[in-house]
Amino acid sequence: MAGRKQRGTLALTAGVAIIMAVLFANAVISYQNTQQLVSNNAWVQHTFQVISELELTLSLLKDVETGQRGYLITHDSVYLEPYQQAMSEIGGHVDRVATLTGDNEIQQHRIPQLRQLVAERLNIARENIDLEQNGKHAEAVGSVISQAGKSKMDQVRDLVGEMRNEEDLLLRERVESSHQALRHSIVSFVVATLLALIFVLIYYLVARRELWQSLEATQAIQERESWLHTTLRSIGDAVIATDRKGAVKFLNGVAETLTGFSSHEAEGKPIGEIFPISNEVTKKVVENPVEKVLESGLIIGLANHTVLRHREGHETPIEDSAAPITDEAKNIIGVVLVFRDVTQHRLAQDSARKSEKLAAAGRLAATIAHEINNPLEAVTNLLFLARTAESFEEAKQYMSSADQELARVAHITRQTLGFVRATVAASETRISTLLEEVLMVYSGRIRARQIEVVKDFSHDAPITAFRGDLVQVFSNLVSNALDAMGTGGKLSLIAKAADGGVMFVIQDSGSGVTVANRQRIFDAFFTTKSDVGTGLGLWVVKDLLNKFGGTIEVESNTEPPDQGTRFTLFIPSVVTSEPLISRSESTVNQSGASEV
Repeated sequence: MAGRKQRGTLALTAGVAIIMAVLFANAVISYQNTQQLVSNNAWVQHTFQVISELELTLSLLKDVETGQRGYLITHDSVYLEPYQQAMSEIGGHVDRVATLTGDNEIQQHRIPQLRQLVAERLNIARENIDLEQNGKHAEAVGSVISQAGKSKMDQVRDLVGEMRNEEDLLLRERVESSHQALRHSIVSFVVATLLALIFVLIYYLVARRELWQSLEATQAIQERESWLHTTLRSIGDAVIATDRKGAVKFLNGVAETLTGFSSHEAEGKPIGEIFPISNEVTKKVVENPVEKVLESGLIIGLANHTVLRHREGHETPIEDSAAPITDEAKNIIGVVLVFRDVTQHRLAQDSARKSEKLAAAGRLAATIAHEINNPLEAVTNLLFLARTAESFEEAKQYMSSADQELARVAHITRQTLGFVRATVAASETRISTLLEEVLMVYSGRIRARQIEVVKDFSHDAPITAFRGDLVQVFSNLVSNALDAMGTGGKLSLIAKAADGGVMFVIQDSGSGVTVANRQRIFDAFFTTKSDVGTGLGLWVVKDLLNKFGGTIEVESNTEPPDQGTRFTLFIPSVVTSEPLISRSESTVNQSGASEV
C-alpha cells in the first residue's frame, strides 16, 4: 500500500512538473510574440504620426494661402490671424517630420526640398501682404493672379504626396508584420494550451486512481456538511435550500415553524408546495423567488406585501431574498432562500403612523381654529357695534357684515369637512382639486407670511386613487415648504400629465436641505425640528407613494441665490392597492405637516 502510494505520488509530481514546463514554455513564447506585437504596433503608431505631421504641414500652408487672399480682398486684419498662426507653427511640424523620419533615408532626402518649398511659399505670401500693407494693392493682386503661389503650393502637395505614399507603404508592411506576429502568438497559445490540456487529462487519470485521497475528501465533505447544517439551524432567520430543480433539500427550525413542515417532510417536494406565497392585498399568487433565481441566476428579493401561507391556513407577512448556490465551475446547483417574519416590524410601522396622525390632528386643529377665530372675532365686534348703533340703517349694515363673516366660517367648516373626510374606495379626482383644498387650509399661514403661490395646473389629468392618502401627501409637503420659508417666500406647484400617470412638482424658496440630511430625509423619526417635529412626515409620504406604485425624488440647494427644495412626485393614473391609512379611522388624519 505504501509503495503504491509512493508511486502515485511520484506520478502526480511528474505530471505537475510536465504541466508546469508546458505552461512556462507557453509563457516564454507568448511573451516574445507579445513583445514583437508591441514593437510592430509602436512602428504603426510612428507611421501615423508622420502622416499626421505631413497633413498638418499641408493644412497650415492652406491657411497661409486662405489668410493672404482674405486680407487682400477685405483689407481686414482678422484674416491675418490664420496666416500668422501658420507662420509660427509650420516650421515646428516640418522639424517633427524630419525627426520622425530620421531612420528613413529616402524620406530624409526629401526633407530639404520640403523645407525649401515651404519657405518659398511663405515668402510669396509674406511679400504679397507686405505689398498690400504698403499701399501697393495692385501689385499684390497681380502677384496672386500670377499663380506663383499656386505653383509652389502644387509642388508642396506633390512632394507631400510622395512622402505620404512612402509612409503608406511602410504602414502596410508594418501592419502585415503585426498580423503575422499575432498569428504566431495565437498558434503558439493554442498549441501550448492543447498540450497543457492533454497533460491535465493524464494528470486527472492518475489522480483518479488514488482512492485514498477520494476517501479522505469524502470524509471532509461529510464533516463540512454537518457543520453547515448546524450553522443553518442556528440562524435566526428562516432558511430553505433547494436543488437545481427547485426541490426542497433542507429547512432550518425557523422555516419549519413558519411553513408548518418539518425538514424531513419537506425534503424532495417542490418549493411552491412548501413555500406558497401571495400578495397580501390582491391575494394573487406571487411567482416563487426560487424559480426566478433558477431562470436568471441572479439574487432575487420579494416585492412588498408578500405573505406566506402556513400549512394550517394562516398567513404571515414576510421579507426574503433568494440566491443561487453554485459549484466551483459557477454552475447553479441549487438555491438558498432566506426569509423572516415581519409582523412585529409592521406593528412598529403602524404605531409610528398613528403617532404621526395624532400629531397631524393637533396641527390641523390649530390651523383651523386660527382660520375660524378671525371671522368669529369680527362677528363679536360687529354685534357690539350693532347694539350701540345710533340708527337702524347703521345697525343693519353691521349685521350684514356679521352675516358675511358667519358665511365665511360656514365655508371654512364645509371645506374642512371635505378635506378630512375619509373615503372607502378609490375615486376619480384631479391633483389640482386636492391641492386647492390643501391651500385653503393653510391660507392663513400663507397670507400671514406673505408667501407668493405660483400654480400651473393647465396640463393636469384625472387619476383614480384614494383621495385621503393623496391629501395626506400634499398636505405634508405644503406644510414642510411653508415651515422652510420666511416672510415673502415663493411656493411653486405644478401638476402635469405624464406617461402612465401625473407628475407633481412642489418647490419652495426656503433655506434648502444639506447633502447629509438629504441622505436621511425619508428615514422614520429623523427630524431637524427639535421643537415640533416627529420625524415621520416625509417617511409617511414616501411610504404612501410606495404603496400605490408612485415615486418621489428630492433636489435641494443651500447656497444663495438659488436656495430652496424641490420635490418631484409621480402618481399612477390608477391606484389599485388599498389605502395605507385605515378607513375605519376617521376625520383628522389627512393634514399633518411633515418634519425634516
